[in-house]
Parts: sequence; C-alpha cells; structure tokens
Amino acid sequence: MTASRFLALGALFALAACATPENIIEPSTHHNDPLVRFTHCNGYGCSSMYGMKFSPEEWGEIGAFFVGTRDAADERDRIALAMSRFEQIAGPKDGTENDVGGTGFASPGPGNVDCYAEAANTTVALQMMQKSGFLKYHVVDEPTMRGLPFGTLGLVHATATIKEISNGHLWVVDTWFFDNGGPSFVVDRDEWRAGWHPKGGAGL
Repeated sequence: MTASRFLALGALFALAACATPENIIEPSTHHNDPLVRFTHCNGYGCSSMYGMKFSPEEWGEIGAFFVGTRDAADERDRIALAMSRFEQIAGPKDGTENDVGGTGFASPGPGNVDCYAEAANTTVALQMMQKSGFLKYHVVDEPTMRGLPFGTLGLVHATATIKEISNGHLWVVDTWFFDNGGPSFVVDRDEWRAGWHPKGGAGL
C-alpha cells in the first residue's frame, strides 16, 4: 500500500470515532453552525462529544481576527490566533478548559483530548470559519497524519489541514502542543510531516 493511501485511510480512521449519522465534520450540515449547534469532542478519540454553540458575541470575536486580512500568509497568522481563542471559548462549555498540551497515549483525566480529538475539533472550527466567510485565501482540506504507518518517521500524530487557494499548497493547523487555548500553529504540511514541533511544546 502506498504512503498516500495510508495517509488517506489514517485520516479517515482518526476521525471515525467522531462520525455520527449526520457526519459532524461535513460543513453543510446544520450541526456545524456555531450559533445553533456544533459537536465538540471532549474525550480521547472523540469517545465523548458535546453539542455546543457560541453566542453572537463569541463568534464575532472569532470573526474579528479576520478583518482586514491582506494575503494568504497573513490569513494563516490570523487562523492560528483565532484557533487559540476558539479553544478558550469552547473549553469552559464542555470541560476541556484544563486540557493538557501533548496529551497522548494515556489520558491524565476528564476533559483531556488527544491529537485525534484535536484534529476533529480544529477541522470543525475551520469549516465553520470557512462557511461564515472568514477565510478568503484557504479552504479546509482533509486531516493529515504522520508517523511510521504513514510513511514518515516518528510516532503517529494527527492534525487539521487547509489548502491555499491560489496554488493548492497544504498547511496544517495544529492545536495539540500546548494546553487548551495556548499557541496554535499553521505550518507547511511537508515540514510538519517531517517531524516539526514548536519550541517549548510537547514532544512526540
């Protein structure tokens, strides 16, 4: 099996625990409306999920990050900031406000999420930003996997992915390395798959 096929299968598997009959990561579904209801994973592998919504003021905070976006690089910086704020707002609603960065093989307790749940939550958040018209230079792509089963070195790790509209370049959006609401990162997909991690962030 090719590495690309491993990647596709891995991405589907990573989010399988989040799949409902309504397909919670599909941007067209009413379940992904930030002002009505969206599903947020608050357990390992999305083993538990919480239906929440943001107030107009809260969602307005997210939209404010994108006012005056100049170009694709600027939008990526704004996405990173918006995702951190998204987690800060969502955390107290479903008990993930104390999520520990880098949570992996063993859960340190309730409200902690692994990279699979982080990838699902980030993908849903990005889809809602896209649907709301906040994103001008990128569209949401399928989640990305890295690690030995997917043709790269290291342990298995998952994250959300966006595609630059002008050239098709792929970037990952990773919220896993720091505690809930801490720094989020938008990184070149290939660099990330080669083992990238931020200074001071959790390792793999």
